[in-house]
Amino acid sequence: MITEVMKICGLDCDTVCEKLAPLADKGVDFSVEENCLDVKITMTSSLDKKAFDAVKSLAYNLFDEQVYCAGDKELHELAAQLLRLNGKTLAVAESLTGGEICSRLTQVAGISENFYEGVVCYNRASKMHRLCIPKALLGAYGAVSRETAYAMVRGLLTPPVTIGLATTGLAGPAGDEGKPVGLVYIGVGAGEFITVFEKHLTGDRNRIRHSAANLALFYLVRYLRGDILQL
Repeated sequence: MITEVMKICGLDCDTVCEKLAPLADKGVDFSVEENCLDVKITMTSSLDKKAFDAVKSLAYNLFDEQVYCAGDKELHELAAQLLRLNGKTLAVAESLTGGEICSRLTQVAGISENFYEGVVCYNRASKMHRLCIPKALLGAYGAVSRETAYAMVRGLLTPPVTIGLATTGLAGPAGDEGKPVGLVYIGVGAGEFITVFEKHLTGDRNRIRHSAANLALFYLVRYLRGDILQL
């Protein structure tokens, strides 16, 4: 019996199962566990290794950019490992995620070597005073915007910080600034190479917040691997 695990991020359980459906008769059983868009796919089969690897390859091709680990490693563990391997120093600015990203990263022993600080800048005044975001920018685009997420990352990038990660969005129960619940912006990068992702998440307040934290760590992993521009 062969058993292997693949970890992906960015899709819900129903979507994952739907994408796996064409592989149902290939001799591999797929078990799917999802935690706020962070998905563990367990592949089990009695096929020989060559036949199993052929089906496994098809599964990897189905998800492509969503795959972050060929094994059962958590997002924050992988992010910490890649920060260390790349010799990067991270700072995080969190609005809607309220410190969850920092809490998860600091579960990893030795992370202080690569994690400088986290700022929970929950309202506009904090964004202006802590991250030096211009009042005019917030007035023009709003606290939940691509421009603000970009500025949040920029505000983190002072020595010794070499990479910044930021989240801003609306977790509900009501929208704001004329924008809907579930709208989230995640910024990651350094120097002039800062990328901001716009996501439209669903679920209750906590699911949106947890999903945003998972996605932020996922984009950090992809950035540290050097393939963020493919997303």
